[in-house]
Amino acid sequence: MSIRILCSGIRRHLQIGKTITSVLVRHFANIPGIYRPYGKTGDGNYGSTLGKQNVGYVEPVRERILSLAKTIPFTDKDSVFNIADYGAADGSTSMAIFGELLATLKDHHGPDTQFQVIYEDLEVNDFNSLFKRMSGIIPDPPSYLLEMDNVYVLASGTNFYKQCVPSNSIHFMMSMASVHWLSRTPTTSKYSLYKDAQSSAEEMTALHKQAELDWENFLLRRSRELKQGGILVVGVFAEFDDRNTGENRYTVQSFIGLLNEVWKEYSVAGKITKEEFTNTQFGFCLRNMEQVRKPFDDNMSPVSRSGLTLLSAETVVNPDVFYNDWREKKDKEGIDDREEFARMYTSAHRNWGNSTFMNGLSNSRTLEQKEQIVDGLYVDVQKRMSRMNPEIFKDDLRYIYLMIRKE
Repeated sequence: MSIRILCSGIRRHLQIGKTITSVLVRHFANIPGIYRPYGKTGDGNYGSTLGKQNVGYVEPVRERILSLAKTIPFTDKDSVFNIADYGAADGSTSMAIFGELLATLKDHHGPDTQFQVIYEDLEVNDFNSLFKRMSGIIPDPPSYLLEMDNVYVLASGTNFYKQCVPSNSIHFMMSMASVHWLSRTPTTSKYSLYKDAQSSAEEMTALHKQAELDWENFLLRRSRELKQGGILVVGVFAEFDDRNTGENRYTVQSFIGLLNEVWKEYSVAGKITKEEFTNTQFGFCLRNMEQVRKPFDDNMSPVSRSGLTLLSAETVVNPDVFYNDWREKKDKEGIDDREEFARMYTSAHRNWGNSTFMNGLSNSRTLEQKEQIVDGLYVDVQKRMSRMNPEIFKDDLRYIYLMIRKE
């Protein structure tokens, strides 16, 4: 994706030890369609909010990852074992598992083996926070890099719908909570920010077609990058049928519904235009098991013919840490702190939603005007949540885990 970055030269000074460093803070204004990480560059916002939920995503497949990694061919001890994290954000989600992975592989191949870890994300990703985490300036979670020799960390600011690293170069790669984001938003809806019961057949078809094309494209790019015998682990947010109601549901549905409700009220009240409401569309698609398996179940598909083989696919329910914290405080201390629940939940999930609302607003508005409107939205959503029963937002996150090998 080719973009132009509008950069305002606002400089701030950070005290690091005894050194004063001048840091350029960039603002991306009036550029349609760009994902903007929420929070100040280098402040580790993602890991300190949403990362508290995401870090647990790896746990259900942790032992499987460590076991499979030892089966990856690596015979030339003078070469480098390459590991990659796609959709890495600030590195907080994968820090612990990569530390364990590196320790396992060092034990398996010898302490002198060299490792290269490549973190991929969009061009505008907060790589500043990533490297602050790696160096220990942001200390939580602890960086594996501080305790290991012969480990080298790099970043790739390349959209993962393109090839990000040289062909036949990666031994192990992982992507958690990323591939639901599409390469483009294929449709708009007059009624909702994401598909719902009012979505037309045409809208649904366009969305799922784009998701199918992007999933195949993502896999083909990774197949090109993987070495023979290499492993790809993908974690996918799941769409599913509710066992109790039979209703088709998806991850974070209640929160998205609340965002939609308040944003629609803004349109009716004239805070935003009807066109701005329509232009605000979440550019992702949550998939079910059949959809993620499809490229592998067809032996003649481009993905299968590229050499990728599905070793396993399973759905796991991950606990909602924000709900569990609220519930534990209520049960053990007798404190029903709904305000804190709403604050934590909203601040965490603003990470992935903020940019969509900014992009939906007209470019005739100034950056300051856009920020005021979106700030107001999340304040109103948080207030409304604090008056609601957290049970409504309990979202034990259904996740599909795929283990894939390049034959």
